[in-house]
Amino acid sequence: MSFQNQYAVMRVGMKIWASYRFESLIHLFSAPISLVIYYFLWNSIFAYMGVEIVRGFTLQQMIDYYVIGMIVGFVTWSEVDKWVENDLLYGRAIGALLKPVSFMTWYMNFEAGINIMNILWQMVPVFIIGFVFFGLGLAPAFAFVAFIISIILAFFIYFGMTYLLGLCCFWLKKITGLRRVRRVLFGFLGGSFLPLTLFPESVQTFLHYLPFEYTRFVPIMIYLDTYTVSGTIRVLALQVMWIIGIYALIHFVWKRAYKRFTSVGL
Repeated sequence: MSFQNQYAVMRVGMKIWASYRFESLIHLFSAPISLVIYYFLWNSIFAYMGVEIVRGFTLQQMIDYYVIGMIVGFVTWSEVDKWVENDLLYGRAIGALLKPVSFMTWYMNFEAGINIMNILWQMVPVFIIGFVFFGLGLAPAFAFVAFIISIILAFFIYFGMTYLLGLCCFWLKKITGLRRVRRVLFGFLGGSFLPLTLFPESVQTFLHYLPFEYTRFVPIMIYLDTYTVSGTIRVLALQVMWIIGIYALIHFVWKRAYKRFTSVGL
């Protein structure tokens, strides 16, 4: 797929994003409000407990965690399962299959276009607010570069897992309930709601064997410079390994989904 074609698909995603201007405006204000809520919540928790560190986090680091977490979310967020479900329900999947690009590649570039607008419209303001009002500091050079690499890898992991759920539509047709569960599950296990270090050690060990923490928690911790250089390289390598595994599984499932589509005529 040429860059020109990729950009054309991205522009489709940008136009779809632009068609929901009011929703985007709400998100623009809701993100700072959420940060204020997290700030006062954790300020109260630290004050009530009478401690300066909770599970390795100072109050400032905890606020930084949520600021960076929102930034990571703007880059990695995907609702490709919703688009696949709608296209199958309303008969648009045939058009997607006839395009001179793979089914998955089209959706990936489409989602990238939406996320580019999220970055420009929502991520940059949150980053500025984090610096000006919440004391967010700039990560060291190595950690910052590794953070950029990590959130790009996180996008592919998050997209891949969401796309796998979308492929379930070839068998289940409607997955609205599963999509709602997916949002909560990915957010909880990925570290969106709480840092995973707050969980019991046994739970943390279990989560290390799942891909969820690599979509949110790991990029945040890289930015906060909590890993050594070797530790950072290790988690980046694990992200790459998860991408290889997830997309191998996608290839396996897609071949069966496509056969079902052509044989049953969904």
